[in-house]
Amino acid sequence: MRPHVRKQISKSNNSGFTLIEVLVAVVILMVGLLGVMQALNLAIQTNLQNEMRTQGSMIGEAQMAKIKSLPFDNITGATERSLSVPVNMRSAIIDYTVTKKIDNVSSTTRRINVGVSWTHRGNHQDYVVSSVVTDPRAH
Repeated sequence: MRPHVRKQISKSNNSGFTLIEVLVAVVILMVGLLGVMQALNLAIQTNLQNEMRTQGSMIGEAQMAKIKSLPFDNITGATERSLSVPVNMRSAIIDYTVTKKIDNVSSTTRRINVGVSWTHRGNHQDYVVSSVVTDPRAH
């Protein structure tokens, strides 16, 4: 008679992750997050450029409105005048340079050019507003 041999079946536990699987998952996750961070950085820079452009156009339009609100006889000069307008934007000071030029087209007409320029990260940007003003007494 043979002795009774009991067979033991080992149950392997396959319900967890191996270290290699975890490392591969972490690498895939990091590559995906790196792409998201690059896209986020690009979006922030584009948003800042648009904000600076909007601020530049507002400065130019405000200067034009200021000149056009003057009496016609006070809108004079064939000389260029410039001024600096510092603006606090996202904890940084952006210096906008405003250039105003008024040309006498005729004795009753003036051409006004207002230019706004600024530099950010080595990129020079310009915004120009032009208008023609006539003497209301001439009509």
